[in-house]
Amino acid sequence: MIKKKLFIGSSFEELKLAEKVKSMLESDYDVTIWNDNIWDKAIFKINQNFLADLLKASLQFDFGILLGTSDDKVIFKGQEMLQPRDNVLFELGLFTGRLGTSKCAFLIDIEIKLPSDFNGLTLARFDRADSTSLENSVKQISDFFKSSSEDEINFFPSATLASVYYENLIIPICRYIIDNGGFIKDNKLYQKYKINIIVPDKINQDVNLQFEKLKASFVTENVSFKYSGRPRQISIDTQIKNETLEFIEFPTVITGINHAISNLLPNDFNRQSLDYNTILDRELRRFITTLKLLLIKGGFDEMVTVKRENELK
Repeated sequence: MIKKKLFIGSSFEELKLAEKVKSMLESDYDVTIWNDNIWDKAIFKINQNFLADLLKASLQFDFGILLGTSDDKVIFKGQEMLQPRDNVLFELGLFTGRLGTSKCAFLIDIEIKLPSDFNGLTLARFDRADSTSLENSVKQISDFFKSSSEDEINFFPSATLASVYYENLIIPICRYIIDNGGFIKDNKLYQKYKINIIVPDKINQDVNLQFEKLKASFVTENVSFKYSGRPRQISIDTQIKNETLEFIEFPTVITGINHAISNLLPNDFNRQSLDYNTILDRELRRFITTLKLLLIKGGFDEMVTVKRENELK
């Protein structure tokens, strides 16, 4: 089973604390600290700017933990207060904005006072004077992450595309079959049917060509039908196996993941890099996860199967 990727951000002065937190989590997560210098895990890489690297990182990880430690003294409303470094607060905002409040947490020193703006974030306080405090707080965050819905529909491009694909194509196909008690093909009513959505193992530069190659491995016949509310007919490939009419659908809409990711990242980001491919792979998995969730919610999960290309072999 693939471990979820978790990012830990901290000030330079608190790297030892970040290492402690990592050691408590790495049995359950694939953990990366912001300063990890192993090339394939490094957040900040040679010859790239920090903001670009952070933007990439915020798309690569499933969860984020930012350590709020008493690094700076500031005067707020005439009172001296301790607060985390500005870069930590910036990263907290960035990761929360990208991942959502259920996927990001602020592990914060009990001495720090926070403004009301932080209400709604997952806050876990720890006391340096209490040896078990940090461990308990880290466990609290880990339990919270585990309880957050893995399949929740969010604002990532993959989830949006899956929702559009489901609403505009899959629902009409399912409803048409249900309303007509099956599907008529070559003057025969097939009451045994299933819909197979085939998703490639990875997204290439030319997704349409990729699907054409995948489609060549099937012997299919195209059928079309009119569905109320749509300006044109729905067209889909079919094949017959064991008296069952199988609909074979290739979701070319996933080409939008490539376009969306390139717009979310800096212009100078190398699309052929390992990081970029990692992000695409995660978004493809999110597309499938979101689609399966929508099928369950709509009650169509028994009619529709979502398969990866490798499952066909």
